Amino acid sequence: MSLLTIVRNAADRLGIPRPSAAIGTSDTQVRQLVGLAQQEGKELSRMGAWQALTREKTFTATATETQTSVIPADFGYMLEGTFWNRTQDRRVMGPLDPQKWQALKTGLFVSIWDAYRIRGNDLLMNPTPQDADAMAFEYVSTYWCTSADASTGRTAFEDDNDVTVIDEELVTLGVIWRFLKAKGLDYSEAFRTYQMEISKAFGRDGGQRFLDMGLDQGGSGAFDPYVPEGNWTL
Repeated sequence: MSLLTIVRNAADRLGIPRPSAAIGTSDTQVRQLVGLAQQEGKELSRMGAWQALTREKTFTATATETQTSVIPADFGYMLEGTFWNRTQDRRVMGPLDPQKWQALKTGLFVSIWDAYRIRGNDLLMNPTPQDADAMAFEYVSTYWCTSADASTGRTAFEDDNDVTVIDEELVTLGVIWRFLKAKGLDYSEAFRTYQMEISKAFGRDGGQRFLDMGLDQGGSGAFDPYVPEGNWTL
């Protein structure tokens, strides 16, 4: 769903005139709807690790402390526990806090595990990794919308035909309650509906791991060992 469609759908539900355009309009009410859509998109993208915004970054390490040009342009934050040295088959620990990093830099302490810190949009590693080690981590992207053909990720709508990466219905619901609040109107029911839909969306986003509390009758048995009932011997 495009920005223009989001604004039009919100206008229909609010009972106000549908605009013919969104970006660049002189209509102050439409401009407000666009501004609220921008705000909602940004805030939704920061609520958590939506699967649609989750990316994998792979790179080849150099034998230097600073791994140049590793942090992606759309880097929001790294997902904890996903940074691995695939060549050495071990996890890269971190992020280190400034105190631990500076303690390591004194030389009085030595890290026995690969560790990292992000500072000044640079990825720093200690100890210095081996040249050409394969590294990988997952992160949450800041590109919550894209151009109409999905070729260009964006941190804000720039065109009426730009589309959201996150569920557009959530953006629409966010625009509605924010508009009512901005106008000094009762927005409690609109906000309640919005919160319920957010909760449901997070609950099913990316699927949920199957948890069997019984005997796994037709569940995930293909992946788990089967222990027969009764006595058994080797």
